[in-house]
Order: sequence, then C-alpha cells, then structure tokens
Amino acid sequence: KSKSVGKRRLQFKKVVNGRINTLSHEVNKILDVGRVVVQAIEAASRDDAAASGGGEGVMTMGKKYLLDLLASNLIVRVQAGTFNGVRGDGFPLAGMIAYVSTQCEDIGPLLEAHLYSHCPTAIPSLSLTSPDGGEDDLMESLGMIRDKNGEFESFDKFLNRTEGLISIMADIMSSTPSDHTLLGGHEGAMTWLERFLDLLPGAPTAPLPLLTAPVLVAFLTGAGHMLANKFPAKMKPAFDMIQTDILM
Repeated sequence: KSKSVGKRRLQFKKVVNGRINTLSHEVNKILDVGRVVVQAIEAASRDDAAASGGGEGVMTMGKKYLLDLLASNLIVRVQAGTFNGVRGDGFPLAGMIAYVSTQCEDIGPLLEAHLYSHCPTAIPSLSLTSPDGGEDDLMESLGMIRDKNGEFESFDKFLNRTEGLISIMADIMSSTPSDHTLLGGHEGAMTWLERFLDLLPGAPTAPLPLLTAPVLVAFLTGAGHMLANKFPAKMKPAFDMIQTDILM
C-alpha cells in the first residue's frame, strides 16, 4: 500500500472516528458534524476525478471507501455494549446520517447492506418462524454470530446487538428532515411496522417468535412517537393489534 493511499485513508478515518465522536443531542452540533461529513464526501469525489487521469487505480475509489467506512462504523457503534438505543443514544447519530443522505444518496444502499447483514430481523419480509432443523439453524436464522472458535455469542450479547441495530434503524427512519428517504424515511417506518406485525402468527399463538417483544420495544421507542403523530389512522390499528394480540 502506497503512502498516498494510506494518508488518504487516515484522513477519512479522522472524519468518521474523530468528528462523529463529538456528536451530541444539540441540533446545531448534529448539523455541523453532518456538514463536515458531506464536505469530506464531496472532496473525496473531486479527488477521485482528479486521479482518474492516471496514477493508482485505488486513488479513484476514495468516495466509495469513505461511504463504506461511514456505514460500517455506524453499525459497529450501535452494537457496542455501551450503546443503549432504548435510552435514546442513537438519535444524534441517526440525525447526522439522515442529513448526510439528503446530500449523498449513495450512502443508502451501503447502510442497508451493512444493517441487513448484521441483523436479518431488520428485513421485515423475512419469516420470523423458527426454521426446521437443529439449534444451530435457529441461531443462524436469528443472526447470531460465531466467534473465531466457531462458538455462538451469548444470547444476552445477541439481544443487545439486535436492540441496538433495530433502534438505530427506527431512529434513522424517524429523523429529520421529514422528507429524507434513508431506510425508507418516515413512510418506510410505518410500512416496516405493518409488515413486521403481518408476519407474526395469528392470535391466539403462544409463544410468539423469540424476538417479537425486544424488537417492538426497540423500534417503537425510536419511531413510535413520530408514527403516532404523523400516521394516526394507520398507527391505531397497529397499536390495537400489539395491545390485544401481543401484550394480552
């Protein structure tokens, strides 16, 4: 790896690791960090174009590298043991990435790929029922990770990761600006909830799929307030179903 490539990647890491670490719940701070990230993406795009006339081919891929680093870093952050999505830790990060998406649509598919590969439950079209087979099949279908020795992570660790990933998904969907489309935006949040509930076995069914309660708590904590205010007509039957078929 050349020094020029290494230097460029280091600059990207300073933006993704350094500036994002300064996020807070203050709106101005979220926007300031978002603008810095957008400026870095725009600069990377210009540098890619300048390098396309000659030199190392990898020097023309700076924007792709930066966007992938941004998406993967977000997913890593929300899986950390110190992250608490239900407490609201993800809102500043969600607001920043939602703003970035309004200036750079290319971040969307990359973020979806990283999210869905780490959390199959985030894909509402997948079946929530247990697959036919042994315990290993069930764990893999849920998205549990194996360590270097081939052993599955503990269920507590898996549950914490899943809650963090579902929380950040809901936080992003419900973030401002209200017209953003990252992960489907506001309308995507309503669609996701409806599809998730439609996939549950019809009442009365006991027990419900293993992740039903923690996923709903994580999702509604992030997006429930927005959904109730923006889509009251659709949210009421969804809430009624949760209350009568899941909580009762």
